[in-house]
Amino acid sequence: MDNNKTDIYNLTSDVSFISFWATWCLPCLKEIDKLNEFIDEYDNVSVILINEDKPGDKAKVKSFVRSRNYPVDNNYHIIFDFDKNLSRKFSAQPIPLTLILKDNKVVYRKRGFYMGDEVELKLELDKALSD
Repeated sequence: MDNNKTDIYNLTSDVSFISFWATWCLPCLKEIDKLNEFIDEYDNVSVILINEDKPGDKAKVKSFVRSRNYPVDNNYHIIFDFDKNLSRKFSAQPIPLTLILKDNKVVYRKRGFYMGDEVELKLELDKALSD
């Protein structure tokens, strides 16, 4: 969550969980909360949360992430997409958009989040890891 530009593929691992989200998007936040309940079971999955808030909201987003105790580390990343390049590349609007990548190829794509969808997310992660 710094000002450095990075290639998203430098953050991925063999299996990656990517979600386009914003602080104002309630389904996004529910998905991230559910993800954070189980993601520590997957030490070999890279998590990349791509924030879609406005550029002027960067300090607010950083404060929000800290207040929610998101486990940002070497495998859990939050990046900003202020220029919307990633959003356009992945046709991410409307959010949330969730992707699971295996070897940098999309193997699962889902738009929206409803309580209970976390079961499907876990199944898709397990499937990507076992293939």
